[in-house]
Amino acid sequence: MEVEKEYQRIKALFEGCDELQIKLLEGAFWECARLRTELDTLHQIVRKTGLVKVNPSNPSMQKELPVSKLIVRTRANYLNYVAKLSNILGKNIGDEEDDLEEFE
Repeated sequence: MEVEKEYQRIKALFEGCDELQIKLLEGAFWECARLRTELDTLHQIVRKTGLVKVNPSNPSMQKELPVSKLIVRTRANYLNYVAKLSNILGKNIGDEEDDLEEFE
């Protein structure tokens, strides 16, 4: 349910873009939505456990928790999808505006 809601939110951000490109990028919208909801879940885990486990008797002894690596990878993937969607769909919006300026 959360993924569906996030998908709708992301897709709405690109409302007004070329419909053929929107259809072409359908899978990317879904993957971006899944990554975002996964990041939210991972963030909740980090809030409870932290990223590093510290030995209470010797603070210099630390152990990195698996979630610390996973959240970094997931965040990078999410940002990559967002950047690609923005680049692909954002160029059309900017190009159309530039074309209109010639007529002013």
